[in-house]
Amino acid sequence: MFYHNMKKEIIDICTKFVAGILVTVGIFAAVPMIMLAMDIIGVRMAPEGMNLPFAFKRLGLDALEASDPGVLTTYVVTLATAVLAAIYALLHAIGRVSFNFAPMKRIEQIVVGAIFVVSLCVLLPTLKTILDATAKALVPQEENRNTYMGIEMDEFSKNYLIKNGWTLVKHEHCDDNYVRKGEYFTGDPEHPYLDAWNPAGQQVYHAEKKMSVEPGTYRVICNARAEGNGCYIFATTTSKKSGLKLAEVPHYGNSGGELWENAPEGSDIKEANNGEGYGWSKVVITIEVKEDDTLVFGVTTDKGFTGKAYNSKWFSAADFEVERLNMN
Repeated sequence: MFYHNMKKEIIDICTKFVAGILVTVGIFAAVPMIMLAMDIIGVRMAPEGMNLPFAFKRLGLDALEASDPGVLTTYVVTLATAVLAAIYALLHAIGRVSFNFAPMKRIEQIVVGAIFVVSLCVLLPTLKTILDATAKALVPQEENRNTYMGIEMDEFSKNYLIKNGWTLVKHEHCDDNYVRKGEYFTGDPEHPYLDAWNPAGQQVYHAEKKMSVEPGTYRVICNARAEGNGCYIFATTTSKKSGLKLAEVPHYGNSGGELWENAPEGSDIKEANNGEGYGWSKVVITIEVKEDDTLVFGVTTDKGFTGKAYNSKWFSAADFEVERLNMN
């Protein structure tokens, strides 16, 4: 009899221990799942345009919400039913021990158990779908952190292009050169500029900006340099009605240059590169922009665009400005 009672107590202790572990694991698993469900409900119930600390895009679920919103709804509903069934059973079990609750009836046990099992069977694959969608959305964001317009580049180049609104139309055989610093015409080692280099002169680089302006005549002004011929500053319009205006970048190499030649003695420009200059010149293009048209300007080495042969190992361009001359 003693042995039988001890065996029963041991089994009871083991059962409670295992049950405690399962409850603890269940709580730790349920908490982040409940928080995700609350985020989903919060995003859907929030007023349109409200800035939230959570959003479908930040959760990596914007694509899933757009293509199959029922998945997120199913997740919230089945999580709620599974949690409620588990809480009901747990409270009844605790109450039976502590407060002498009547045991659940057989039909009650079957209904609660069925709700929990069915909810769990639907919830788990739905959760997997959500996690897969999140991983698929967030991993490319990590991979594309140092890309701009699908092109992998360093953070310095990316930030410069974004800040200045440049579109890279073409960038081929440029040896991963996009933006550089160190040979600006004033001698400032930290001033950035567009730049491309290829020892065989095979690079094709075309960067442009679009600017909405009032009808009138405009000048596009920049500072640039090149090692050889064929690099052009250009201006046109989206309608092409004003044609294509080209100005070749003077090719002094990385010394001298018109800016250096015209700089006063003792100035930063004159003293740059140990007094030899860095080859920069001012380039100016004039173009007329008509009604309902958009100005397009930039720098290019693409002979398919300019119709001019290119024969330069590198070029640099910076400080683009648009200046209105008169009204139409």
